[in-house]
Amino acid sequence: MTILLLCAATALLVVLLAWLRERQLRRKPRLLGEILDLADALERELLECRTRLREIPALTANLPPSDQLSARTTLAAEPQVQDALRDLLAHRLWLKEHATQATYTELLSARDALASTRSALATQLARLADVRADFEHTRATLR
Repeated sequence: MTILLLCAATALLVVLLAWLRERQLRRKPRLLGEILDLADALERELLECRTRLREIPALTANLPPSDQLSARTTLAAEPQVQDALRDLLAHRLWLKEHATQATYTELLSARDALASTRSALATQLARLADVRADFEHTRATLR
């Protein structure tokens, strides 16, 4: 009877270890997919931000010089968008070269960094939308 319990406990332990290993093997590809999805979304948002920044000069063409100065200040953010796009490309290259060897913790860190950047960019896009609305309102008022 003791041998039977010992065999059952050993079999249960082997099944549990196999299940844990299988779970671990499935987590990493899922996390990589999540990281790539976040990177794609961030890239789309950065490109949208750059497009919105480039639309501002047309919105301010007929505004008083003080408002045009405010528009030029907004446009000064475009190099930051370009830097962010370069950083994103560097992260994609790192993933391409190191994803298979990267630890789960490193991948979690990469995912969290992308999510944080997207959150900060969402705030900036909202501010940019407000600036655009202000310029359009000012332009409409001057007509």
